[in-house]
Amino acid sequence: MRAERNLVWLARIARVLTAPFVRYDIRGGRCATELSVGVIAVNHRSMFDVVAGLVCLHHFGHHPRLLIERTYVEGKWTAPFARAIGAIPVDRVKGGGTSVEAALSALRDGIPIVVLPEGKLHHDPHDPRSVGPTRTGVSRLAVGAQVPVVAAALGGTADVMPPSARLPRLNPFRRKHVICNVADEPIWLTGDDHRANTDRVMAVVQRLLVLPSET
Repeated sequence: MRAERNLVWLARIARVLTAPFVRYDIRGGRCATELSVGVIAVNHRSMFDVVAGLVCLHHFGHHPRLLIERTYVEGKWTAPFARAIGAIPVDRVKGGGTSVEAALSALRDGIPIVVLPEGKLHHDPHDPRSVGPTRTGVSRLAVGAQVPVVAAALGGTADVMPPSARLPRLNPFRRKHVICNVADEPIWLTGDDHRANTDRVMAVVQRLLVLPSET
């Protein structure tokens, strides 16, 4: 498929272009190599998460679709990239019904989906291991499509590109350390208590989070 081919090349290009500035430390992920489809749940603390996520998932041979805020899918500068990777637009003002159906359709067709349950950036320098308020889409998708959730955590991306920055801070003399830690076991969700299911997933994401300062 065109979107998957684009993701393969974007991941390779991203790795080459950022290698002089960022050291990627990819850990875990035993279940990622065994699963062909599922919902990948990741924390969100920097716009650099997109680049790091591409590189990390390419390492495991996965090139999933990403749910992205509609403003980015339709934005002048971001639209070509969003469309090239087959991003599914989310309209948070009008509700996410259409995006959920599109994501469910992709999952049923065997295409994995990346979900950022926090929805927007959350980085608290006073509590760097914290996660933000979440939406329950990860549970609705996993239960609706009857696929597992693979939890993952990105640490260090906010050092590369802080939430307030417009551009990443790339310095070959001060190479940043980004840690992508992927669960070894999938999470199977059932029932209609989507809040409890989402909290369960985020608890795993938070346990997986490793900060560069901790290594």
